[in-house]
Amino acid sequence: MSEKKEQALNEIKNSFSEMAGLVLSQLTLLEKLMGTSDDRTFEALLEEMEKAENRIDNLEVVIGEQFTSTIVLYQPVASDVRRLVAIYRMTINLERIGDRINNLCHIIDEIRKTTEFASTSALITNMLTSGAIMVEKALLSFTNSDPDYAIWTIKNDSVVDEMNHKLLLGHLRKENIDDRTRSMVQSYIELKDMISNIERIADHATNIAEASIYSLQGTDIRHTGIGKEE
Repeated sequence: MSEKKEQALNEIKNSFSEMAGLVLSQLTLLEKLMGTSDDRTFEALLEEMEKAENRIDNLEVVIGEQFTSTIVLYQPVASDVRRLVAIYRMTINLERIGDRINNLCHIIDEIRKTTEFASTSALITNMLTSGAIMVEKALLSFTNSDPDYAIWTIKNDSVVDEMNHKLLLGHLRKENIDDRTRSMVQSYIELKDMISNIERIADHATNIAEASIYSLQGTDIRHTGIGKEE
């Protein structure tokens, strides 16, 4: 491999590594954001996360440009092309996870002082933690060349989906909805939006895991999937 080609490949890997680290950090900060009641701490976390989101968006553009130039200029071998395509696919999903986190920040800002948020935040945090673990394991699959992490992530996608469906229904059954005000209904709508965004994070983690398997094994399982019995 030529020195310039190797340098180009390393630059893409480094950009991707930075992006992955930022997204994982954002998920950790989001959990802190949900758990804080102090206004100053909340605003400081929002500011930190906004800066990271801007960097994530920038890295998506950078990686796209690096991907195109490396393919065109250096014509890498098939195994390198497969890895580059996997990185590009994962980059798109990481950026979308960043967007979901940004959505969640705005929703939390709107409803964090409501009684509905207070009564469900622990449940939603558990769901968020599950989604964050899926993202982490999907990325570890790629960086550690370990398909088992990817398979675990794909199989656990349905777990987060089920949490989405059960969480709000279970809580609503405990409330006398007919007697609540319009603001309470709005809060529940916002909570449902939060839950949906977390579910999408888990979906993107599954996409990253599928891209990792493609990189490691050359098998595209996006439409065939992995059987639950495996």
